Amino acid sequence: MFSNLFKKSDKPSAAVFVDYEHWYYGYNNIFSMKPNVQEWYDELTEEYNVKKLMFFGDFNGSAIEKELPKLEKITKNVVHTASTKDGVDKDFTDFIILDAIYREAAKKDSPDVFVIFTGDAHFNLAIKYLRELKKKVIIYGVKRSLSNKLKSSANSYVEMPRTNQEQHYYYDAILKSLYILKKRRKMATYYKTIDNVSAHSGVSRERIQAALDDLMSNKYLAEEEKQYRGKKPKVLVVNWDRLEEEGLWSNSNS
Repeated sequence: MFSNLFKKSDKPSAAVFVDYEHWYYGYNNIFSMKPNVQEWYDELTEEYNVKKLMFFGDFNGSAIEKELPKLEKITKNVVHTASTKDGVDKDFTDFIILDAIYREAAKKDSPDVFVIFTGDAHFNLAIKYLRELKKKVIIYGVKRSLSNKLKSSANSYVEMPRTNQEQHYYYDAILKSLYILKKRRKMATYYKTIDNVSAHSGVSRERIQAALDDLMSNKYLAEEEKQYRGKKPKVLVVNWDRLEEEGLWSNSNS
C-alpha cells in the first residue's frame, strides 16, 4: 500500500493531514461508529496523487490505541502527539499538525492540494495561508463537529460520515447479527433484533430501529409467521441473494 504514495500520476498532487482523535472520537461519541480509514484513503487516491499522508493523535494507553495497526498498514507516518513532560499539556495534536502543514507548504515542491481532516477552528489561519499560496484546501470533518469557519475558508469541505456511510454501517450491524442467527438456525424477531444489535454495537435503539425499518421498507427483510412450539411468532426473513446482488452484503462480511 505504501507504493501508492509514490506512483507517478497525472492527478493533482496532495498532502494529507489527519487529526485522528477528531475522527475517532467524533465517530464514536456522535454516531457510535468507527472510521473506515481504508475506504476513505481509496477514495482520496482515486482523485489525487497522494504524496504524503500523516495521522496524528495521542495513542498512548487510549481507546484509539487499537486503531494503530490499520493506520500503519496505510502509511508509516503515524505521529504520536502525547507529551510525557511534567507540567506540559498532553494535547499537542493541533500544534504538531499545524507545524507539519506549514513545513510542507514551505517546500519548493509542495503539493497542489492540502487535505486536512479536522473540525477545529484553530486551523482557520493555516487554511487562509495555504489559499494565499494558491493551494487548494479540502477539509474533511466529522458531521456536527466541523467548525463553520473552516467550511467557509476552505475550497471545499466534506462532512463525515456521509449519510449513506452511516446508514450502511448500521445495516452491517443488523445483517451480521441476523447472519449469525441464520448459521445457528435460530429465528430473529423485530424487537429482539433491535435490542441485541443495539447492545452489541453500542448504537442507540432508535438508530438501529430506523435502519431496520429502512431495510424492511426496501423489501430486503420481511416479517413472516412461522410455526414454533405450537405458536406462530412473526420472525424476520432476509433476502440474502438480493442484498448480495445489490452490494449490501457479502458472506465475507460475517
